[in-house]
Parts: sequence; structure tokens; C-alpha cells
Amino acid sequence: MMADITPGAVITEDLLLPGWDPDEPVPATVYRPEARGKLPVVVALHGFGCSKEESAPLLPRLAGAGFLAVAIDGFLHGRRREPSVFARNLADLAEDFAIWVHQTCVSHTARDVSRIIDSLGDLPQADPSRVGVTGVSMGGCSALVLACREPRISAAVSIIGAADFWWDVTKIAPGPEQETWREHLSPRLRQLVNSLDPMQHMAGIFPKPVLLLAGGKDHWIDPRSVEEFARRLRAQYYGGCPENVACFVEPQAGHKVTDLMWTRMIAWFTRHLQGRSVAVE
Repeated sequence: MMADITPGAVITEDLLLPGWDPDEPVPATVYRPEARGKLPVVVALHGFGCSKEESAPLLPRLAGAGFLAVAIDGFLHGRRREPSVFARNLADLAEDFAIWVHQTCVSHTARDVSRIIDSLGDLPQADPSRVGVTGVSMGGCSALVLACREPRISAAVSIIGAADFWWDVTKIAPGPEQETWREHLSPRLRQLVNSLDPMQHMAGIFPKPVLLLAGGKDHWIDPRSVEEFARRLRAQYYGGCPENVACFVEPQAGHKVTDLMWTRMIAWFTRHLQGRSVAVE
């Protein structure tokens, strides 16, 4: 373990946390304010091909707002990276292998987070009763899978992440053309995507507060798919509390985290994990 106190009284610690595979600990960096007492936890997940350092410049802001932020390296990423897997271009998910790698990383990383939640009691300042999860791009996908599956998650924020996994992996809107494209995939690969797809498992999300943030000019994640997911989720399950599902699309943003997205994320967790309202301009 290595600890460092950064300007602004934010303490960072590099740890190895238990993961889904008992033989593969998960590299993590914890950011927390110097103040004592139990803190709500936010697990932060990075994008495809990246590492936990992706959000390192921003996570002290989350800690400074009174959270214990836990950034982890996803499966096959960061210090867990297997270079041969990424020796070819996987970014556009245009082939079977790329889809398998992406969806397996989403699944395995979500399972890692569940195991990390099991062990939060070992972190002195963590409050296991108040746990949020957020993620960027692929990390946003894992965050929604956790929202569907993990009852100990209190709130979730997906930032430029897919909410309709079939729309994401095919880059085709739902309909006959997408169905035809899906047929060329193996039964196992179709089963993998179906088992994870939040669009098919959104019943498990209620009553967790969920925030979806997207870019209007995102060339990877069609913002219409995110808006449609939010609409269905709110209409089918959140009729009594529609304010607990929010979706914001920044018209000029691409596949990139903006300062406003990060500000909205912190405000969402402040409201739902700390019980305080924060105005977002």
C-alpha cells in the first residue's frame, strides 16, 4: 500500500483488492478526504482499452466532495492488461472477437465490483451501506450491469456508456437490419450479450436512482439509445418517482467526458448518497 496526501487534503492510496477470481487481485487507487468518519463509497470504472488512471485527474474532486472514491483496473486492463488481446483494433466492435472481449470485460469487471463491495468493511472510512457506481464508456456499461444485478448499489451514473448493448455492439438501431446482423454471431456470443444487456434486465434497477449522461455527437454510443433506455426505465418502473431516472445529452459533446458531466455525476451522488441537494449550472 502507498499513501499520499495531495493538495486540497485528499489522500490517495494504491491497494490490491479482492476480485471475482480469488487468484487475481484487483489493482485500485482510493481517493478520500483527510476528514475522519465513515464516507459513502463511489466505485469508478474506466473505458475500453484504458486504465484506472484515466479518471485520476478528476477523482480528487469526488473525494473533495466527501466521498471515498475507488478506481479500479477493469478485467484485462491497466495492470491486468494482456497485450496480445489488444494487438488488433477492437475499438469499433466490428467483429466477433472484439464483441467477446468487450462484453467479457464488462461482465468480469462487474463481478469484481461485487466482490470488492464484500470487502468494503476492511477500508476504515468506507460506509458499505452507501455505495454508488459510475463509469466512463465501457465502465458505464459495467455500472448499468451492476445497477441491474447488485442490490447493494444505492445509486448509479453512466457517463457516455451504452444502455442498449445490442445497439452498441452492432451500431444499428433496433429492427430487422439489426436482427439479421445478430444472426451471424455464435449462439454463445448472443447469449453473453443477452445476459448483460440492461435493456433486457432493467427491472433489477428499480428503485435505484440512475443518471445517464451522453454526448449528442458521440460517434460510438448513439444518444438516441440512451434516451430511449431512460424513457422506458422511467415509464415502466419509476412512475411514482420519475425524478430518480435522469438523462442529459450534451448537444455538442462527442465520446468524451465533459466538466459538466462530471459535475452532474458528483451532484447526483451528493443527493442520493449524502442526502444533500447541489445546484448544477
